[in-house]
Amino acid sequence: MKSYISSIVIFNQNGEKRNVDLTEGVNIITGDSKTGKSALVEIIDYCLCSSRCTIPKGRITDFGDLFCLIFIVNNKTLIIGRERWQLGGKMYFVVENSILIEKLQISYFSDKQKHSVKDVQYRLEQELGLQVSNLEIDEGQKPKKASLRNMVSYMFQHQNLMASKFALFYRFSDFYKRQDTIDQFPIFAGYIGQEYYTDLIKLADLNKELKKLQKSERQNENIDKKIRTELGSLFEDYYALVGKHFEDDKSILQLKKLSEDLPELDISQYTSQNIVERYSKLNKDIEILRQKETKLTIKIKELVDTNSVGYQYIETLEDLKEKTNISQPLKKEYSCPLCGGECLSLSHFNNKIFESVNWLEKEIEFTKLYNSNFLEDVRKIEIERASIISQIKKVYGQIKNIERSYLKSDTLDKLQEKIGFAKAKIQFYVETINEGLFKDSNEEITKLKNTISLLEAKIKTFQIEEKKKNAKLEIETTMNRLAKKLDFEEEFKPINLNFDLSTFDLYHVNGHEKIYLSEMGSGANWVSCHIVLFLSFLRFFTKQNEKSPMPLLLFFDQPSQVYFPQGTKAMVNDDDEPKKQRDIDAVNAMYKTIFDEVDDIKKLTGIRPQVIIVDHVDGEELEIKEEFKKYTRGNWRDGNALI
Repeated sequence: MKSYISSIVIFNQNGEKRNVDLTEGVNIITGDSKTGKSALVEIIDYCLCSSRCTIPKGRITDFGDLFCLIFIVNNKTLIIGRERWQLGGKMYFVVENSILIEKLQISYFSDKQKHSVKDVQYRLEQELGLQVSNLEIDEGQKPKKASLRNMVSYMFQHQNLMASKFALFYRFSDFYKRQDTIDQFPIFAGYIGQEYYTDLIKLADLNKELKKLQKSERQNENIDKKIRTELGSLFEDYYALVGKHFEDDKSILQLKKLSEDLPELDISQYTSQNIVERYSKLNKDIEILRQKETKLTIKIKELVDTNSVGYQYIETLEDLKEKTNISQPLKKEYSCPLCGGECLSLSHFNNKIFESVNWLEKEIEFTKLYNSNFLEDVRKIEIERASIISQIKKVYGQIKNIERSYLKSDTLDKLQEKIGFAKAKIQFYVETINEGLFKDSNEEITKLKNTISLLEAKIKTFQIEEKKKNAKLEIETTMNRLAKKLDFEEEFKPINLNFDLSTFDLYHVNGHEKIYLSEMGSGANWVSCHIVLFLSFLRFFTKQNEKSPMPLLLFFDQPSQVYFPQGTKAMVNDDDEPKKQRDIDAVNAMYKTIFDEVDDIKKLTGIRPQVIIVDHVDGEELEIKEEFKKYTRGNWRDGNALI
């Protein structure tokens, strides 16, 4: 997926504008301290729906009334605007086919609707293709979604982070944000989507049900003998009253079944209006429940069909678009070959074709945006339908119990009263025992285990762990290839960097010893580790192409600070010229590595990811100064600054 920021724009309340124009690939902003370089990453973060504003207070926040990004995603131009924090931080979000930065004025937003930060975050995630709405396996927990805000940890290397030995990733000081970012890596890599998590939720629910049934079976085994003895005695009493022989070699389940169909004296002449009314009400209740079940079944089918038809419709439109592109007019105006006059009828027909093509493109984008995946909705409705079916079974059992029984009038003799009392004792005893004890769960357990096995097999087809192993190997291979070009101390050579995708820890392996980043000495080692790791991530995500929703953006803030905190010219010292030259060579290698890696990614994938670098050095003393100048988008010196 091609994605990059084409401009960062700031408006004041009078409509005055300051902008920093950027391109795909490498973009360098060089300049003195306090010119606003480091504020750029905070402005980008603020416009990417941060929950707080970290733009440095002072000249920029005094001037800025509206902060904006022009963000390119494939063939779309996303206009993202956000009011200053003191005004409430509301946001604008507009999708355009294209827009020139000169045309973006404060008046552009006058008729645009303001949105909440959460609404804009959702729409931006949709445009990026990040559509995992629930990855919380436990149904009782609040649904958790894959978030744009967890993506920024892969994108930003702030000044205080760039050469840190204690931290690698932005926002990892928050334990929960750190864990979410790590857990959501397979989503950002494009390995899995909502279907995977919906299957995991289903699997968790099925395993809970299996444990419940198995527990019920164990309870049956423990108290079966006691129940059979006590319940068998009640049956013997009843059979003696009705004058029939009772065989006591029956199981619990057989006794339960027998309790629903006890032999009776011939008392069909007795009736009861109350039981008739009860019987009628239960039949009405079960009819209502069956209607609910039918509606839910139809709704599930409609959701599944809608999901399928939506994707088929998009494919049809895209096929039509390809055919239309081939047959588009080559000219906008046509003239008569004889008289030279304009052929209005052809021009009119030509315009109609262009209008049709534009409509087709908008229809495709509109349909893609709103053709959401309904798997999560289907799962929830299936749970609701299962609850209705359970109620139907319960009511049906009550109806059958009435159908098997006879209601007695007040004229019954003492024998009939004793029979009725004996039957009531049996039924009361059966009803007060855990229903699971009477339920033959073996068949249900077998079916449930088969369903679980099939679902587990489906989940395994995603091959998450295998893909993570391959990703780890790819990232480490890139890191160590790049590390050979950068400045590492001799004690860490040959460099052997490893990265743990389960903990996001980086370490150097020396024999059998792991040396973590925090145990390495020298700022040169720290900054080199940061650069090689995040360039490796950038290459990895770019290679995933359309599968990955990750914005292909990387921001380095002051990467040369460990060598030249205030730039190369500020460090002139004739007595220490050899050290200064070594440092210049290290910075030169750093920038050359970044330039070459971005070019190589472009050759490999056809996509040039964006790297934004703000730094004190101006490149004049570097061997690659001409290339440095080519990528420089701003030189904020001699009075020049962001504001």
